[in-house]
Amino acid sequence: SLDQLGVRAVVIEVDENRVSQLDLHGHSADIPALTADASQPEILKLAGLTHRYCRGIIALTNDDNANLAIAIAARLLAPQLTTLCRVETTEAAANMASFGTRHIINPFDKFGRYLALALHAPAAYHLLEWLTAVPGTKVEPHRDPPRGHWVLCGYGRFGKVLVSALEQENIPVTIIDHDPPAEDEQRHWVRGDGSSVPALLEAGIEQAVGIVASTNDDVNNLSIVVTARKLNARLFVVLRQNLQAHQALFDAFESGFTVVPSQIIARECLAILTTPLLAPFLWQIKQRGESWASTLLDQLTGRFGWEAPTVWSVRIDAVQAPALVDRLESTRPPVPLGELLRSPHDRSQELECRVLYLTREDDATVMLPHRHTLIQAGDQLLCVGCRAARSDLELTLHNENTLEYVLRGREIPGGWVWEQLARLHARWPGSW
Repeated sequence: SLDQLGVRAVVIEVDENRVSQLDLHGHSADIPALTADASQPEILKLAGLTHRYCRGIIALTNDDNANLAIAIAARLLAPQLTTLCRVETTEAAANMASFGTRHIINPFDKFGRYLALALHAPAAYHLLEWLTAVPGTKVEPHRDPPRGHWVLCGYGRFGKVLVSALEQENIPVTIIDHDPPAEDEQRHWVRGDGSSVPALLEAGIEQAVGIVASTNDDVNNLSIVVTARKLNARLFVVLRQNLQAHQALFDAFESGFTVVPSQIIARECLAILTTPLLAPFLWQIKQRGESWASTLLDQLTGRFGWEAPTVWSVRIDAVQAPALVDRLESTRPPVPLGELLRSPHDRSQELECRVLYLTREDDATVMLPHRHTLIQAGDQLLCVGCRAARSDLELTLHNENTLEYVLRGREIPGGWVWEQLARLHARWPGSW
């Protein structure tokens, strides 16, 4: 994904086999790779951590201690960089936060929040899913997770997070595990294997509305849900997938949610790196209520369809919008948002995009700004739409002639000679 966005990266991977597979993925640019331990500071420096062109570091190992070491090295050697770290335990997350790591991603905790949101606000969840999916992929509106009795198999790190998420929504849960804690008398436990019929029947699978297969073994998880579906065909299934190599097996089984930790982490990292305004907007979605989210979802999918859109952020400054900034700093009339979102090819047509969120330099925010909202230098816009609309808006923001056409309908010839002839024609129109 970083390669598709034109972001260059250096990979550090301790497994030589994975490093050798990089050349098989057909990246647009060569990706330098080191077969080494990324938790060693000298290795990070060799990869370019302290180089002036380094923009950030992403720690995605499956070892919390290694990711913690990387975060500490980044904090001490390059404190100005953006640091994103994967974590699977609350202890490691608290440790990272204690020395200022801003972006700590726990895929289990993240999905637990998604599931809780889907239970009490399905439309808000569908809106979040549509906005964070990979652009161009079809987001299928699926059955919402039902309320009622659930069965969870495998009480590890992921299982504990989901039990907490379900209980917060007042959903009764029966847990099947080989080693249930003796001191936990508040929950209903069944000792056994989630793939065995007796254990599932004892847990009440025939009356349950949903099941979670949350072990760290893909084959075991598939065995659990296949067996459970035979006993209750109406079950809503939450299925954990640990390895990408088993993708074909998971594609063959129809689940309500398939949880792939690596995909959750990848989406979160891309959102942080490419669309920093998306996180606060998604937070607003959760606060606004189900009715508001449902209305907005209908508006957006009605206009753009269910194919995942392009979502991007743009700052109105001299780098990302030089033509518009020059205009705003002059004595010319203010620029309404609706006038800016016109096609540079035919200004009678609107761009196929919409601004969802606007922030001002004074930290003021505007949710779903209307077309008459006046744009100011320093504003940041969160946009959603098609890829072509993004390119057209960038052209408008960068080219003063294009901007003049979009705002006023006046076509100005490009190049110095044509600009001088245009000025002469404006001064003596009858002489041509």
